[in-house]
Amino acid sequence: MVKSSDFDVLIVYSEKLALSASDSNNITPFAKGSNNESYNIVYGYFLETCNKFGLKAAFTTSRDIIGAGTCSCFWEFKKNKWLKVNSVCHSELIFDKFSPIRKGIKTRRELLFSDSKIKPFNDPDLYNLFFDKQKTYEKLSEYAIPTISMGENNLKSIENSCVSLSKLRLSHPTSNDFGTDIVMKDRFGAGGRHVYKFKSGESQGMLAAMERNTNVSYIIQPFAMFDKGYSYKNCLGSTDIRLIYLKGEIVQSYIRVAKKGDFRCNEHQGGLLTYLSLDKIPASLVAKSGLIAEVLNKKCSLFSLDFIMSNSGVPYLLEGNTGPGLDWNISLKKNEREAKKLIRMVVRELGVRSILN
Repeated sequence: MVKSSDFDVLIVYSEKLALSASDSNNITPFAKGSNNESYNIVYGYFLETCNKFGLKAAFTTSRDIIGAGTCSCFWEFKKNKWLKVNSVCHSELIFDKFSPIRKGIKTRRELLFSDSKIKPFNDPDLYNLFFDKQKTYEKLSEYAIPTISMGENNLKSIENSCVSLSKLRLSHPTSNDFGTDIVMKDRFGAGGRHVYKFKSGESQGMLAAMERNTNVSYIIQPFAMFDKGYSYKNCLGSTDIRLIYLKGEIVQSYIRVAKKGDFRCNEHQGGLLTYLSLDKIPASLVAKSGLIAEVLNKKCSLFSLDFIMSNSGVPYLLEGNTGPGLDWNISLKKNEREAKKLIRMVVRELGVRSILN
């Protein structure tokens, strides 16, 4: 029998972004020179913080899963340096940072949690709800932007979906907040990737985008006019607002302002993230967020709710997320301080759960 290294917690990250410790060509879990290189600092700090809180922790990837709570290799971070360990690791508590988009990853995720003793940090029901934007809409349609799932990759199916969306838009109680432009986005995506905006009737353009990414499932929504709905320091622009919950309370809030000429607010798409105190966030939005949190009733979970304010002043839920980013813009010291604060909150909660496990 292969001897296993036991940990209080394993961080299991997506193999799409992170590198396996079994890969002899790399010296860090996130490739040097890649867009994700700064995550080496983030998760180095995460592991250091675990150590300070008395938690034995390691970093591994979804590629390395070989059994319930078990991976074939792992990374450690010691004396400010990443170290590879090519031996089996195990934990009953998993900080899960990967989504089962493809069949292989889905199968490995099921294997990872195939024993009831193995607990994910993210609430499974909430994870499944937020992972699928269509499910999110169906559960929270009262608070969200009208949403229709796309069918087959052909013009007739696209046109039928657009007709269904138009009917949904026109029947909405605040339909004037929505234009005729259509936003098409990855049903299971994140980071603003595979998000497009089309004029009404641009079925050919929509089909072309779908054919470029045949492995992506899409939803469509009417474009909500929100470039003047919220401003910070009198700076107008397309802005979304994120509220982060932990144990039933809002623990952080920030805005992301899209770069000029874009409507996507994600940092990965050039958006500028600014942390704000809750009193700087519109009261109507905070109130609506509270109603959603009551519906979800997940007071032990970490999750975020993303909103926009329409130009008429109505807040709309964009999406939810059980894995809000822990990274920061290394050029902005306040963002670093706030991101590290959230990591410490997460590690404290991991400490509590490791005792209860």
